[in-house]
Amino acid sequence: MRVLKQEIYFPIVVGIHFIFWAIDLYSYNGSFKEVSSDTMLFGELTNTSWKNPHRILGEVFSSWVVTVFAFNFLMATRVKWVENLFGGLDKMYLIHRRSGVIAVFLLLAHFIVVPRDLVAFNVGKPLGFYAFILIIIGVILSAAPIFKKKIQYHKWINFHKLMGVFYVMGVVHGILVDSLVKELPITRVYVFGMAFVGVGAWMYKAFLFGFFNRKLTYIVKSVKKLGNEIIEIEMEPQTEQLKYVAGQFAFFMFPSISKREQHPFTLSSHPHDDNLKITIKGLGDYTNKLVSELKSFHEVMVEGPYGRFSSSYSKEREQVWIAGGIGITPFLSLIKDYYTNKVTLFWCVNNKSEAPYKEALEKLETKNPLFEFVLWDSADKGHISVEDLSLREPKEKSYLICGPEALKKNITTQLKMEGVKQKHIYDEEFAFR
Repeated sequence: MRVLKQEIYFPIVVGIHFIFWAIDLYSYNGSFKEVSSDTMLFGELTNTSWKNPHRILGEVFSSWVVTVFAFNFLMATRVKWVENLFGGLDKMYLIHRRSGVIAVFLLLAHFIVVPRDLVAFNVGKPLGFYAFILIIIGVILSAAPIFKKKIQYHKWINFHKLMGVFYVMGVVHGILVDSLVKELPITRVYVFGMAFVGVGAWMYKAFLFGFFNRKLTYIVKSVKKLGNEIIEIEMEPQTEQLKYVAGQFAFFMFPSISKREQHPFTLSSHPHDDNLKITIKGLGDYTNKLVSELKSFHEVMVEGPYGRFSSSYSKEREQVWIAGGIGITPFLSLIKDYYTNKVTLFWCVNNKSEAPYKEALEKLETKNPLFEFVLWDSADKGHISVEDLSLREPKEKSYLICGPEALKKNITTQLKMEGVKQKHIYDEEFAFR
């Protein structure tokens, strides 16, 4: 299945709109008119034809907003076919975030450009204004780094869920006010059809998601403290086991820590193992609480699996794996798979004390002639580069990268300069929020 990357996704969304609007406007012979309208910055329009740029641009912007948010709510459902379409939940959420920011600018453009009818009052007019203000506030609080850092996760996610209510307000506004889009058959079906999809997806996520996505119950068997605020949690299934493949992640809820928060963690165990394992580093309020307070016999609720960070795409090629810090976790699972070609794992850490799996990986290296392990100590060697990988025929290899954004971006850029194609570089997003 072809993955819908953001480089493809955004042009498709824009292109579909241009095609539908162009066809409808070319064939439109209706009598829509600005009897008495005003615009925010461009003055009043009296007895003006629908062909004025304010009306056309204003409604093109609003139809983009409706469809972009509809796709965002569809992504939020975590439906498997949607995840597969975008190449993994992590990639999908990255597009989701960026789409939300783009939609805000489109919404601002709509508010500035579109004419407002002065002839008659209806409820849709103030409803649209309130929806506009609330959506702007919602996206700023959801996407701005300063707020994401300061607002606790469970408060942030609860407010983020209200975006569906604001979206419904905007859709009702579009239904109630007079608009050119209602006169255009293809565009009308597309825009209001996508609005229906968006509202339906939000209602499913808000009210039905828990019913159709049953969480599995596990009990914490052990919590190993590995030093440097890192713990390894082993969990036993109470009924059904989670079915997953190496490299995937799941959402975990630890009721003893918080009954409201659910967080994604990569599975460091292998599908053939009886129990689940995850490795966590204290990097924030929630993970710090897990590191300090989680105990054996605590209950765990598991939802998943998700993600497509897998070496199975290219097992016929020699592979180079690059992990940054706690980004080692998917590789702890992947290394237990079977490989017919050489695999070289570079683990980048600030210093050797931050590498609790060093000895285990070195033992695997001695037992498996196809596996090579390199611990990269940044304190002594500096930041790793492609030159440090000592690659022979780099274009003939595949690369899996998991770690901080700076590491992924630098290595990916350097690999492309060596002639490596993007389709042979696989990475995993380090953060969803």
